[in-house]
Amino acid sequence: RTCAFVIPEVFCKWMWKVSCSSYRVMGKITLSTCQLLVRYLREKLDVDDFQSYADLSFLKKFKIDHIALCLENDFGLWLKPGPAVFPKVEPGIKTEEKDIKDASTLDAVALKNFFVLCTALLDRDYFCIAGNGAENGVGKGATSALVSVTRASLDVGLWTSDSYSSGCARMLPSVIPDLSASIVKSAARQIAKECVEEWMTNTAESVVESCCNLAAGDPGSTDADDAHGNLPLATVVTKLLTREVAEFSSDVALMKMYLAERALRSCLHDITDWDDKVKELMDSRCRELSNDDSDEIPCTEMFFHATHAVVTAEVGLEWIEKHMELMMQDKSRFLAAVQIAGECALVGVALFRCTNLDNETGKFKYSTEENDAICESLTNLEDLCNGVKMECRAVIAYPHLRRVKEYLTRLGKSIGGTRGISSKDQRKRMREQGSLDSWIARPFDSLNSP
Repeated sequence: RTCAFVIPEVFCKWMWKVSCSSYRVMGKITLSTCQLLVRYLREKLDVDDFQSYADLSFLKKFKIDHIALCLENDFGLWLKPGPAVFPKVEPGIKTEEKDIKDASTLDAVALKNFFVLCTALLDRDYFCIAGNGAENGVGKGATSALVSVTRASLDVGLWTSDSYSSGCARMLPSVIPDLSASIVKSAARQIAKECVEEWMTNTAESVVESCCNLAAGDPGSTDADDAHGNLPLATVVTKLLTREVAEFSSDVALMKMYLAERALRSCLHDITDWDDKVKELMDSRCRELSNDDSDEIPCTEMFFHATHAVVTAEVGLEWIEKHMELMMQDKSRFLAAVQIAGECALVGVALFRCTNLDNETGKFKYSTEENDAICESLTNLEDLCNGVKMECRAVIAYPHLRRVKEYLTRLGKSIGGTRGISSKDQRKRMREQGSLDSWIARPFDSLNSP
């Protein structure tokens, strides 16, 4: 479709630079130009020549790998492994610690606009996700982008620099889940179908590794005792890909599942036989799905993933309940493990929900036996939440224990409200109803009962 006037490329470049400029300098014009560019990208841009109402052909040179470069070079964020390294203070020069850490001030509005623009580009697959072949690494650029966004989400400036974003409709932390979800969905659309889960597994591993070995918080802060950096890992699992987004996309839910499972294994590294425990519990939960004595579970792929996530959370909470004395020695790890296990269970439920309904027929895909298998695990998880919560004493003296107890209370209510009622016992009674042997074997008292 043609139009009377096309905004020239020079002016579009200026709009892009203004959108990503400091709010202190440009004011609310940064918000207006960002909204206008997003409108052009989502509604009025021709995918073939990047022209329609505006000449945005310069964006063809922008690759997904540039997201990490912009965050590190232009915004000054620390994306390397381990805690951030601050410049050393020379002897004889009086410099407050606050001045050292604020040497590179984060502009919340500029970074938020950059994330919003990248999200608009990813939603229409303007970024080419290179590396579909095994020799180049599956989706290596998308992995690098998601890892960089993960490290950026842990920067303290994201949560403390709201003074210049009062005029924004959305704050910076609320934009990060949308950008992360757009990276995952764009990668899932462009990577070969048989390589998507491989990419998700490798990406989850890279994200977890980028969050490990972080330093504890400043003295007096809530995470001052987190010597092993477990709380940042729990924050990433909770905030990077929210459950609200995951419920509407099976790809996002699957990515969050891999991330939560890998993070839980990293946090509870004492469990050396994760695979054996999960397989044993999976076989126990899904035994009724098999009509013969084979070891394979005859279920769909998505149902297997959903059950695997719920069972992984179940194994983690069972181990925590049995080793409460050990967990009490590191309360920050205790809090992180409980939060990650809860996210793992809830994303399993989200994955089960978003793949259960057939959009064409409006009917549910999963059988009664498959619903009962999920219900049984969720029932056990609800009991584990109550059991672990009862062990959290002295919550006034230890804030982490209070947070564990509050989280388990919310998790137990959420699970109890979504798990439904199992029909396993009812189906068992129906099978026994027509059996003469079962009738003869009934106790004498039951024969005289009405």
